[in-house]
Amino acid sequence: MPVVAAPAAQSTAQPQRATADPTVPKPFVPSAPMALPGPAPAPPTAHEFSDQPALKDVLFGPGSTDVDSSAARVVRSNARWMVDYPENLILIEGHSDHKGTRESNLAAGERRAKAAASALVKQGVPGARMWIVSYGSDRPVCVEKTDACAAKNRRVHFKIKKLK
Repeated sequence: MPVVAAPAAQSTAQPQRATADPTVPKPFVPSAPMALPGPAPAPPTAHEFSDQPALKDVLFGPGSTDVDSSAARVVRSNARWMVDYPENLILIEGHSDHKGTRESNLAAGERRAKAAASALVKQGVPGARMWIVSYGSDRPVCVEKTDACAAKNRRVHFKIKKLK
């Protein structure tokens, strides 16, 4: 990222870095990338993706960013659908509960999205089809400040975009 230096006549304040928008999808880069047939698709934006009812949310425990055995069952089911419908790109949205700072919640959401993507790759879904984004606690499905709501908000949500 470019560094914006302060003018010489101004104070000796530290240069400021431009920050990237954490809610812009980025490609998931697995350790062993797999190419899609044909030309690489243009980077999508989050609004180009839509919900697919067959894909279920993966839920996480408090403070957890690991796919546990319960979540692994959901990942396997979602992976079967994704393998059966290879004409779709997949957006993996990472979310967190309201607890913690915005920055820590965005980081947790990103780790959850990456964990789900890695689990999907192990199930045979090409990593090149996946994009990840973290919304942290900015898009809750439940707005009450209760433990039950927090449990619903610690999730990874999946959306799709048909390849042309």
